[in-house]
Amino acid sequence: MSKLIAIIRIVAQLLPAIIEAIKAIEAAIPQSGQGAQKLALVRELIEAAFEAVQDAGVTFADVWPAVQRLITKIVGLFNATGIFAKA
Repeated sequence: MSKLIAIIRIVAQLLPAIIEAIKAIEAAIPQSGQGAQKLALVRELIEAAFEAVQDAGVTFADVWPAVQRLITKIVGLFNATGIFAKA
């Protein structure tokens, strides 16, 4: 159970950075159809930052599935609400 709590805490702490990374990448690459490449770039950004932290208590592999689902939901919300205009 403590691993689950650690993952939840880390994901919650990463949320503002994830949103900013998504927005920055979308601004740099606004074309639709590039979702896989954009997701890979967000993953690389977060993984690089995660590796700099030595005392996380969980691995990036533990956290990534939750972060990936969160990114999918955020991008879907941004698309649905018009924050990301379709190019």
